[in-house]
Amino acid sequence: MVSGAMTCLAGLNCGWFGPLVPSIAVSQKVPLVEAGSLISVYSGGSLIPLAIGRQLVEKFGGRNCLLAAALLFASGLGILSLGAGIIGMSVGAAALGVGAGLNGISGTICLLRLATGSSAASLGRLNVFFGIGALLGPVVALAGLNSPWSYHAVYAFGALYALVVFMSILFAKGIDVRVPPSDAMGSKFQPLQTPALLYTASVFLYVGIEVALATWLFTYLNASCNLSKDLAGWSMTALWGGLTAGRMTAVQLFKYIPARRIAIAAMGLASCVILLLALHPGLGAASLAVIFLLGLGFGPIFPTLVSSASERYKQHSASITSLVVTAGALAGITFPLFVGQLFLKFGHRPGMLVLALFSSALPLVFYTVQFRMGKSNSAGMEKSAGAASPRITASSSDPEIGFTTRITSAAELGGKGEPTPAEPLH
Repeated sequence: MVSGAMTCLAGLNCGWFGPLVPSIAVSQKVPLVEAGSLISVYSGGSLIPLAIGRQLVEKFGGRNCLLAAALLFASGLGILSLGAGIIGMSVGAAALGVGAGLNGISGTICLLRLATGSSAASLGRLNVFFGIGALLGPVVALAGLNSPWSYHAVYAFGALYALVVFMSILFAKGIDVRVPPSDAMGSKFQPLQTPALLYTASVFLYVGIEVALATWLFTYLNASCNLSKDLAGWSMTALWGGLTAGRMTAVQLFKYIPARRIAIAAMGLASCVILLLALHPGLGAASLAVIFLLGLGFGPIFPTLVSSASERYKQHSASITSLVVTAGALAGITFPLFVGQLFLKFGHRPGMLVLALFSSALPLVFYTVQFRMGKSNSAGMEKSAGAASPRITASSSDPEIGFTTRITSAAELGGKGEPTPAEPLH
């Protein structure tokens, strides 16, 4: 719940950033693209904790990582609220990004290690908090923009929110989670394997498309679709409302339909909607319904991508999670800048068409790794590791560390010398 509270704040920042960009540009007297680049600085800040997140959680534990993340959230948002020049705001965005990355990686790793049911459903529940925050973000942005303090009020509200979470963690007891370095057991993780690269590419494409749309869709709707700023703001709310509904629905559907099939259908829906917006921008008020469908498609994708990679590389769950989420952060840096330059040099519709092209590539990449490639590469690697080393199992019996580690010998496994195959994703 603590990680979910900060995931909600990360969603708020994602939801309110697009509507705030024009006001930041006017206030700081900088071009729109330069103001929009703050989201790239934010994503850049998240790279460091994402890249070393596994080691941080192993060394300091979940509670301390969450404490540091909340403090970084508060510091970054506080600096942004001051609006002290674009350079000062970039420092705030970077600090905010470090906090978001630390919260994201620590929460995801701990959840994947401790989840007893479907990992896709568990991640879906955590990421619902992001959707709720993103859903409320445009509403908070419009309230702040209509106040005398403009975007300053929005970021000040975020800083206060983060301080409340920080104090809650500081005085809470019994919430620490220690993650043992189980990735060190057995074989070494091989990030250049084809399945790992394809999962990385899938997350890179999805996060890049989502962050680019979160940054520039408001501008696109206002400039190319001729929607008023109020209506464009409500369209962003429709996007995040659809995303939240999609994730909540997917959590229930995962019980009956394989997660990978839900993800492919969702990717297809999102791709079609982006293409429709690019080809027919003059939808007027109907844009709200269309953008809601876009969010509905976005909903199940990220949790399923991360959980699918974790399921394939079960013994190296933390390593593959750090790899793919770091790729997402790289996409968050590059895509908004790239699309912003496309908007500036070629126009809004060509920029949206390029996003449609990327979105059509996403289901092809995921289909290849999840449906066309067997698990022989990674499964073989993990089987050989199981034959050479003890098997690690976990239970939720120790209140101090969240679970205990039990070493199961080859004899206890029936003399077979290797663990049973990992269960398929469901």
